[in-house]
Amino acid sequence: MSRLTRQVRKNCDILEGSEKRFEDIYNILCSHGDKVMTETSTMTRKLTHTYRDFKRDTEILAKGVYSALGESDRYVALHGENGYEWIVAFWAILMSGNKPYLVNLRQPSGFTAGILNTLDAAAVITTDSSRPDYQKTLLLYSELFDCGKAQNIAPDCTFGNEFALSTSGTTLKEKICVYGGEQACLQILNVRDIMKRNKFIVSEHKGKLKTLAFLPLYHIFGFSAMYLWYAFFGATFVFLSSYDGENILRTVYYHDVTHIFAVPLLWHSVEKSLNRKLADMDEKTKKKFEKAKRLSLAVQNICPRLGMALAKRLFRDVRYKLFGDCIRFCISGGSFIKGSAIELFNALGYPLCNGYGMSEIGITSVELDPRPKIKQKLSIGISFESVDYSIGSDDRLLVHGGSTCKRLIVDGEDTPMPYWFDTGDVVTATTDGRYYIKGRVSDIVFGDDGENLNPDLAEKAFELTDAKELSVLGNADNSSLMLVVRIPEGLVAAQKERLLDEISRANASLPTSYTVREIKFTYDPLIPKNGIKVSRAYLRRSINEGKISFVDIDKQENISSSSKNIQSELRDTLRSLFAEALGCSEDEIKDDEHFMTGLGGSSLDYFTLLSLIDKKFGVRLDFESGDNFHYTLNDFLLILEEKIK
Repeated sequence: MSRLTRQVRKNCDILEGSEKRFEDIYNILCSHGDKVMTETSTMTRKLTHTYRDFKRDTEILAKGVYSALGESDRYVALHGENGYEWIVAFWAILMSGNKPYLVNLRQPSGFTAGILNTLDAAAVITTDSSRPDYQKTLLLYSELFDCGKAQNIAPDCTFGNEFALSTSGTTLKEKICVYGGEQACLQILNVRDIMKRNKFIVSEHKGKLKTLAFLPLYHIFGFSAMYLWYAFFGATFVFLSSYDGENILRTVYYHDVTHIFAVPLLWHSVEKSLNRKLADMDEKTKKKFEKAKRLSLAVQNICPRLGMALAKRLFRDVRYKLFGDCIRFCISGGSFIKGSAIELFNALGYPLCNGYGMSEIGITSVELDPRPKIKQKLSIGISFESVDYSIGSDDRLLVHGGSTCKRLIVDGEDTPMPYWFDTGDVVTATTDGRYYIKGRVSDIVFGDDGENLNPDLAEKAFELTDAKELSVLGNADNSSLMLVVRIPEGLVAAQKERLLDEISRANASLPTSYTVREIKFTYDPLIPKNGIKVSRAYLRRSINEGKISFVDIDKQENISSSSKNIQSELRDTLRSLFAEALGCSEDEIKDDEHFMTGLGGSSLDYFTLLSLIDKKFGVRLDFESGDNFHYTLNDFLLILEEKIK
């Protein structure tokens, strides 16, 4: 048993015997002393803070918060990007006798303002230079900290024991999830069972445990799994200075990151980038790579540790260009991950597994079997000790347990958490207790032949070169599948022919029952302004309300009139940046070609483009601001014209 494992078990015993309040968690975190808590790269050095620094700064900031607000036992909104200051502010709000609300920076400001009114929030603390306008008292972290330094007496109050966060808003409802200290403690205590089933979760590299702080701390996945678990372990959190692909890989290398928790966006982007490079290689190299994959997976299925040691030798050059040799454990969660991505990363010797959770229930399971053949089946694993799974009507996943949120506030109404929470996910289960997500019940289409159709199964068949966005969902009466495609206004005859041909071939590849019966084209965005994916609930509502207009593809004009006035000099410069980010020639960049589906870019390539634009024009299209949800050269031209004029 390793030193770290013994320490984690000891701390679990302490937490189990406590009152299970946030103050008990805080005291254990402070016991890590001089261990490095956070690292952030600057241009010249690593900026570090220890857990001792964290304890000192939290106490100082708590004095400032208490001086400004008093012990009010009210919600205080925490607004900011991932960083050391965010963590300090979270605990300082609790220490001042108040309750943090974790502001989701991807939600529209008006949506957040409504939530703060519902919670009757006392103030908003911002940890960065932004000054959000939520119609609430705004408190700057730096000013509160200076105020706290001037105070000699610690807050004389009861440590807060509640925090709240909100769901992503894709359901078009205002839903707030409230957690208490007991729920947070039970979430942490799940690690006892996790360590028994997979020791890689606390596996170190040269005595260090470091997790990449890729996920937003205001999301349940980032806060609960990435932060609470690993702060409890005394891990170091490595913060990114930017989200472009080059910087992510450089940060993992430079800081010797051992654990990465991320949404499928990251894993799919890296997989796509690697496959694109592999496609350019000769047939001999391709066959050698596939043979090495099969050998690596076969050995790991027999002896995982031996298999990963072999993977390091077989893929030494590939690993050197990706994450290096420090990675010990990875989790994907938040949405559907492709089996091919699970297969690839595990073959390379990076243990990647699939997890499950929701804002309302916390993190409830992870596939912990170390054998790739089990993980490739895309199980979400066996439920943690703190919760139970069950299958309800329509094969919906039901969850009950002590670590789920204690209450919900839906559209302003305080709602008790039901005994069995209906997740809305359609599942199957095996006799060994493993669960598999098949889709969302709200998306299910009831076919006219009596068969229930999952649109996800059809949608993945449509890879349309000239589509800006697309979605497969039920038609008006939900009796058959409908494909909605957002097309560029400047679609030419050749593109139109290719688009229709690709749709026809994709449809032909599907089973008869899954054939798309209706095809609709539009110029209007299918993604909400601050969204990161197409929400069928949002799309269906937008169609019903007439916010999305359909067009006849045969009557479309070849040239978009709105693009004629774009400055040619800015266009040429931006075209060169597109080409640099994608590693292709400028001739391949068309004005209305989708960056990903049309030009073949990955999400990491996209972050690189944002970084290049920042360097060239001094315009930061921030990852969280909504500016980045533009995909064509014309999209970027329009927003840049507005920002630099």
